[in-house]
Amino acid sequence: MIAKNIKGKSFKGCVNYVINDTAELLEAEGVWADSAKDMIRSFAIQRSGRKEIKQPVGHIPISFSPEDKGKMTNDFMLQLAKEYMQEMGIKNTQYIIVRHHNTDNAHLHIVYNRIDNNLKLISVNNDYKRNIKACKKLKDKYNLTYGKGKDNVKRQKLDNPDKTKYHIYDAIKSVLSSCKNPADLRFALQKFNIEIDYKFKRTTREIEGVSFRYDNIAFKGSDIDRKFSFGNLKKEFDKNIEEAKKRGREEFLREQAEQKAKHEVQKKTEIQPISVKRNLVVLGVELSDEQEKVLREGGIIFVENMIHPNDNTKFSAYAFANDDKDNISFSNKNPEKSIKYGKYEMRLRDKILIEKGFITKAKVKWYDGRFAHPYLWKEKKTDTEYKESWGDPRVVEAKEEEKRKQIITPIIKKDKGMKM
Repeated sequence: MIAKNIKGKSFKGCVNYVINDTAELLEAEGVWADSAKDMIRSFAIQRSGRKEIKQPVGHIPISFSPEDKGKMTNDFMLQLAKEYMQEMGIKNTQYIIVRHHNTDNAHLHIVYNRIDNNLKLISVNNDYKRNIKACKKLKDKYNLTYGKGKDNVKRQKLDNPDKTKYHIYDAIKSVLSSCKNPADLRFALQKFNIEIDYKFKRTTREIEGVSFRYDNIAFKGSDIDRKFSFGNLKKEFDKNIEEAKKRGREEFLREQAEQKAKHEVQKKTEIQPISVKRNLVVLGVELSDEQEKVLREGGIIFVENMIHPNDNTKFSAYAFANDDKDNISFSNKNPEKSIKYGKYEMRLRDKILIEKGFITKAKVKWYDGRFAHPYLWKEKKTDTEYKESWGDPRVVEAKEEEKRKQIITPIIKKDKGMKM
C-alpha cells in the first residue's frame, strides 16, 4: 500500500483525470455524483467560501501491491480509503473515492475539498510523515504486502501521467551519480528529452526548487521522488564532488607510491645522474608531476603534511594557483564550493583570490541557472567591494601602455636630435 498526498488548484482538472473510462465510483460524500460536471460544480460551490485559499484541492492516489490483488474487493478498498482519511485527519468535508481498473495492481483515488463543511482549512502539515505512519498502520492491521520501491514497478503497464513520471525517475537515477552541479544534470537529461526548470529566490536568485518536463507533462522533483527535491539533489552533487576529490587524492597517493617503488628499483640497478630534476615544493612538500600539471592547468590538488610558515605545525589543505600561475593559495574547504560574495554566488577559490588582491576570471552563477565568467578584483585589499569587467583588465592596461610608448618614443628621438 502506497499513498501520495497532492495539493492542487483546480477541481476541474483533478476530477476529469480521476473520472476516466476505467473509473468506478465507490463513494461520494457531499457532492452531486450524477456526472463529473456535477461533482466539479459541487466542489466549486464550497470552495468559493474561501477564495483566498490557493490550493483547495486534495488528491490522494493509493496503490496496492499485486500480491494483495485477491483481497481487493470494492468494499475492502473503500474501507481502507476511509480509515486512511481518518488517520490523516480528513473529515467533515466533501470527497469522492474512485477505483481505477487500468493496471494489474489495484489502486484508487481520493479527491477531497481541503475547505471543510465549516469553511475551515484541512491542514496538510507534516503530511509526508503522517502518510508513512498511516500506511504502515493499515498494512500491519490487515497484513498487507510491503512495497519494494519504484524499481519494481512494471513500467509497461502504466498510463500517463504515471508513465511519464517513471520515465523521468529512471532517467535521473541513471545519470545522477555523475553530476556535480545543476548544469551537469540538465545536460545529462537532454539525451532523454527531459527539460529542467529551476525556481529561484526573488532576493538572492539562489535555486530553491526544481521541476522536470517530458512530453509536455511536468512534475516537481519531490513529486517524482522525495530524494529528487532540489535540496536533496544538491546533497548528491556535493557528495559526488567529495567522492571525486577523494578518488583523486587516492589516485595521487597510489601514483606517488608507485613512483617511489620504481625509483627505489632504479637506484639499485642504474647509475644516478649528477643532477636530478626537482619538482615544485609547496611548504616543504614536493609535488608529483601529476600534481604540478593539475596546478598549471588551473585545477585543484590536495596536499598533505605541509609545514605552516608561522608555527611550523603540519597541516593539509586544498591548493590552487592564481590565473598567472605564479602564486598558490590554500583552503580547508572544497574551493569549488559555491558561496555568496558581494553581488554574485561564486566559487570559494574566486573569493580567496579576490581577497588576496589578484585579478581572477571567476565562475559565477547566472540568472538562468548557467554560469558566467567576469573578471573580478580589488584595487586595494582593504576595499569593501570588488571591481568587475567582462574583458581582461590586464590586456586593456597592456594596450594602453603600448599606446603611451608609441606617443612618447618619437618625442624622445626628436629631443635627442635637437641636442646633437
